[in-house]
Formats: sequence, C-alpha cells, structure tokens
Amino acid sequence: MDIALTSAGKLMHQWPQQSWYGESPEIMQTSRFAGQEMIAIQKSDDEPEIYELHYMGFAVSGFVGIVAAKDKAPAFAKKVLINLSEQILE
Repeated sequence: MDIALTSAGKLMHQWPQQSWYGESPEIMQTSRFAGQEMIAIQKSDDEPEIYELHYMGFAVSGFVGIVAAKDKAPAFAKKVLINLSEQILE
C-alpha cells in the first residue's frame, strides 16, 4: 500500500516540527509532533512550577518546569502514537 500526503496533510506537515513557541513562554508553549499540535502548559495558578503536556486528546502532568516538560515531549508523543496504533483492530 502506497501512501501520500494530501494537500491538507502537506499543510499540516509544512510547519516546523518539534520547535516550541508561545507568546507567554513561561505559561504555555506549543509545538508540532508528527504534524499534530502539542501543548506544554502550567497545571494551575496554585502550582505554577508544575507543567502538563497535552497531545491528541491525551495528557500527562507532574513536570517541574516547562523545560522538563519539553524534554519529555518526544517520549510522550511516541507513547500516545503507540497507544493509538494499538487501538486499531486488524
């Protein structure tokens, strides 16, 4: 089976991958992993040092600092994609 990117897919994948940006970088930053947006964000005002990652409807929390969250982002993205692939029945 040959697969190809559609026009919409090309648009999604043209953006830089795994390059973080945000207007309030100490509160929230976004990046793209496998063409999908991931968010690194402060968990709450009550715990400003704790960050979460959100990706494709999944979340993981407990990172102390945004740098720690971003460092774990590739592994989180892979885990999400593996989880999703295991949900596909043959």
